[in-house]
Amino acid sequence: MIARGIVCLTLALLAQAQPRPSVIEAVHQGHAVGHEQDGVDAVRAALAAGGDVNERDIDGSTPLMHAALECRAEIVSLLLERGADARLRSQSGRPGSFTGNGQTALLVASGCFMARRRAELAPERHMPAGYAAYELAAPLKMARDLIAHGAEVNTADAAGRTPLMMAAMQGWADVVRELIAAHAAVDARDREGRVALDYADEGTAALLKQAGSPAPSGRSGRTACDVERALAKLGYDTPIIDCDAGSMLREAVRKFQKDRSLIPTGELDAATLQALHVH
Repeated sequence: MIARGIVCLTLALLAQAQPRPSVIEAVHQGHAVGHEQDGVDAVRAALAAGGDVNERDIDGSTPLMHAALECRAEIVSLLLERGADARLRSQSGRPGSFTGNGQTALLVASGCFMARRRAELAPERHMPAGYAAYELAAPLKMARDLIAHGAEVNTADAAGRTPLMMAAMQGWADVVRELIAAHAAVDARDREGRVALDYADEGTAALLKQAGSPAPSGRSGRTACDVERALAKLGYDTPIIDCDAGSMLREAVRKFQKDRSLIPTGELDAATLQALHVH
């Protein structure tokens, strides 16, 4: 009996000593075009092996936030089924972090940009008919699932941006409708006093006006989006329009500034915006 007890204790200690598999790492197994099922399978395996469905990374971001960043709706659904908390927030984050900055999974999902990029890549990757539509449907599916599991529609990130602002900025009209139906505040303001209408493109602006949005502040919330699109038209390397003024955009801006004999700061200063015809 003593020997058997020692064996059981040893096995228990060995099990505790084994590091838990990272569910966050498993999520990103589904990153590539057409590989969502790989991510689903990897997440299932990580959870079965004792992975934490509410694991936190260095920014305090969870697997759910990373799945939303990847625009992987089936992985979001799986994580929610397994008990992922849709109300958790990341820390105020490090510069250049997509999921830091005090975000929730709904904030990240509403600003999803990878789905559109995958849809654009579908023809050259010879994906089957319907694949592009499948990708473009992901933001709405994620938003619906997250709201159904208790995600707060008016929680803002550290910059004061709400899910409605993020969806309007990325042009996800169906997500804007879903958020408004869930009582998202069209008059909420970010830290700069901007409302969702200041972030909207032409398609989402009409929806916000119909919902009773106040007049825009006159300070655009979509400058980074417009700069990325302007640079892309000029042939600069901006393959993903993520609307984030991070390191990738700064490098492209710096190259543009050098080419136009502007001071190469990488910043979106008045001279650079004027040269890009961004207002």
